[in-house]
Amino acid sequence: MKLGFFTMPIHPVDKDWRLSLKEDREAFLLADELGFTEAYVGEHVTDKAENITSCIAFIAWLAAATKQIKLGTGTVNMPNAHPAAVAASIAMLDHMLDGRLIFGISPGGLLSDAEVFGNLEADRNAMFLEAINQVLEIWASEPPYNLAGQILEHIDSEDPDRGHRPGLHSRARCNGRIRRSW
Repeated sequence: MKLGFFTMPIHPVDKDWRLSLKEDREAFLLADELGFTEAYVGEHVTDKAENITSCIAFIAWLAAATKQIKLGTGTVNMPNAHPAAVAASIAMLDHMLDGRLIFGISPGGLLSDAEVFGNLEADRNAMFLEAINQVLEIWASEPPYNLAGQILEHIDSEDPDRGHRPGLHSRARCNGRIRRSW
């Protein structure tokens, strides 16, 4: 039997943030030692109780300390980040983990995060779809990149791929209205 887990670590809001992060890290290290095959961590920028603000940064902290477990972003909230930055960070993290990264994505569900990123009233499902398609296009093409979209008008960047693409999974509520091209 294969075991995996997902956590959106919830802590008392008055707890020392450093202690919370250390405890969360220890849970992942223990899962690796116990033979879990995969583990996912969520992210929220504005939630004081769920205080991992970047699943990418948190997983990077785990990269050298874990040996076998696949680590997953659970999830990168695509409307809240620039696709070129996501493509570069995920490609780098996948290299750090030597292929043990699972790239989880979503349109984001926490309204206070959407508000702080200025997309509370936007169609975050459409933003999600455009952003992941642009990430995939960056990974599949050669620089210079010139990706036009309805939401992000122009992406022109250097090569963030470095020759590797991680596994991909998505958590999105689309009610069949979004057509996936990936």
